[in-house]
Amino acid sequence: MAALRAQSGAAAPPDVTRCASQVIVIGSSSRGGSSIFAEVLRNSRRMLHLRAEINPFFRLHGVDDPHSDALAADTPVPAGLGQELGWDCGWPTNTLHGERDEWRFAVEIAVRLTLQWPSLSFDADTVHRCVQGVLRELRENHGWPPGLFADPPHFHARLISALRVYWPEIQPAAYDLDQRRMAALGSGPDSCGVDFVPRGILEEPPFVLTGPWEVADEERLAAHPLVIKTPSNAYRLDWLRRVFASARLRVLHLTRNVGGSVNGLYDGWRHPGFHSHEVGGLNIAGYTGVVPGADRWWKFDRPVDWQAYASAPLEQVCAFQWRSAHAALLADARVPGREAPFRLRFEDALGPSDRQRPALDALEQWLGLPVASELSAVLSGALPLVMATAQPRQRRWFARIGLLSPVLADPANLSIMKELGYGVDPENWE
Repeated sequence: MAALRAQSGAAAPPDVTRCASQVIVIGSSSRGGSSIFAEVLRNSRRMLHLRAEINPFFRLHGVDDPHSDALAADTPVPAGLGQELGWDCGWPTNTLHGERDEWRFAVEIAVRLTLQWPSLSFDADTVHRCVQGVLRELRENHGWPPGLFADPPHFHARLISALRVYWPEIQPAAYDLDQRRMAALGSGPDSCGVDFVPRGILEEPPFVLTGPWEVADEERLAAHPLVIKTPSNAYRLDWLRRVFASARLRVLHLTRNVGGSVNGLYDGWRHPGFHSHEVGGLNIAGYTGVVPGADRWWKFDRPVDWQAYASAPLEQVCAFQWRSAHAALLADARVPGREAPFRLRFEDALGPSDRQRPALDALEQWLGLPVASELSAVLSGALPLVMATAQPRQRRWFARIGLLSPVLADPANLSIMKELGYGVDPENWE
């Protein structure tokens, strides 16, 4: 990856671990709404962001405990991590001005492809030719104005088809894309994704789409908070405080009721993507034998003692993951002298205006940034589907109430719900 980036012609970015003045960690459970909420925040240039999750960079530098996602506070911080994050830290943009921008964009796509397909070797020149060809076709035949980058899914659907001419091992099903669009473009018999099983993991599928990006300099890192979103960070907060020892690190605790989160996790485990750790020996009823590779791929985060659930029913596995993440965040907040987190309900942030606006006003006050109005404007529009397994709708989890009732009534889960400020009656959950 360093050899690829050296070809971009861009100046080396600052070391984020040294230069960031503020870090906001979005703490949540998996399938707790953090992906779409982080995408909403990416619309604000008052905050800095990473292109996607931070996990691939930890794995790239060998920071990956073989037993769980938890990391001890004294885990060594890799020397090159800060600058690697620097290439990824900044803002999304919708412009590509001239050949230099297009070349750097192609280099970043080659870097991301290396994270997504670590067994393949990508060269920037070939990726650049593919990028140029797709952009030219979109401008000539689909009305894209020169210099603008209007539709990342449309671009990537065509780009993946072009890349597969040179790297046929790339599987469209691994991407966060409408697979019907991929099939319409003739991307191959694997487009529907039913048999996709990864080989080795740096970035977890569904893979992100790479758009043009403005990299932050030292001045911006000093002036704007960096937002980090990865659910497994719930188990790494002490280590992250060491990684960003020069920064003020605060936790935005995003909550979601156990019914909605467990239902989302259940869908995710049975989805072709979301592979996290290749462990082997799984016998999870509702998952093993249903999804290809289900006997060996653990999905989403691995709390401490996850092995005790390697043969549990899937709904219990999902409740364990939800409960463990929030228990870890609550325990971190109870440490004496620690700055209190800001707790935000996902149901309020994406809820009706009479609840959404007060929640955003409170978030604005906590952040110390005038963001409520711009975030409200984003939320009032059509939200993009990010890492979604189904079209969101209120109380979607209630369709599975018969299966979920035992875990919803579990005292261990209700105890966490009460500590998070929810009632214990599922009829009042959203």
